[in-house]
Amino acid sequence: MIDTESVAEIEAAAYRAWPARETVEYDGWQLRFADGFSRRGNSVYPARRSALSHDEKLDWCRSWYLDRGAPLIVRQTPASEAGLDRVLSGAGFTLEGRTVVMTADLGEMRGPADNLPAVPGSEWWDAAAELWQIPQQWRAGWRGIIERIDHPAAFVQRSGSDGPQAAGLAVVVGEWLGLFEIIVRDDLRRSGVGGSITRLLMGWGRHAGARRAFLQVVEDNEPAIALYTALGFAPAYTYWYRRAPT
Repeated sequence: MIDTESVAEIEAAAYRAWPARETVEYDGWQLRFADGFSRRGNSVYPARRSALSHDEKLDWCRSWYLDRGAPLIVRQTPASEAGLDRVLSGAGFTLEGRTVVMTADLGEMRGPADNLPAVPGSEWWDAAAELWQIPQQWRAGWRGIIERIDHPAAFVQRSGSDGPQAAGLAVVVGEWLGLFEIIVRDDLRRSGVGGSITRLLMGWGRHAGARRAFLQVVEDNEPAIALYTALGFAPAYTYWYRRAPT
């Protein structure tokens, strides 16, 4: 059985580690906007139910996102308001972005001999943007989220004579280490470089005071799930999104 309190704790840490440009609370729901980059940064998290009807709340949220030129997307987790997913499905909200959250105990890991950069340098920005192939219209939102991080963070990238190979970042929030933006060039997957940078970030996080780590991986990305399982991660829960009909 999924522990919804643990889910809520991880979700809270993830939101703090991945800050949107705008965040508002509306009747128990949290609305976030980050100029279009990432569903997490541009969606509603229905943390709890309160007095207003679903129709009234959804209409208000739709209008809020419309004012920002964005669609209404609702994030769903096992800790979300009970029964809401059925309401959204019945209203024509489409399902997308099913993602597995995996966690690991950092145990006795120790940090690297040298500190990792606490802010991204030009090499990291260039490598990450190229590897992720981030569309130009989302670059500002992407950079904005990362530049707003106000918790201890570390950035790592690997490049060779043939260009960027891998990149990633980590953020410590309380006892949790969040691993984000880990990407390996297609032709280097299963080469060990992904495991290398992940272990480096995990070691840094343990040295920085974290006790447990979490990351998110798309549900059908079996190679990544296998990699993280080999590093000691195990599935904790799944989240998904519902997008309003246009």
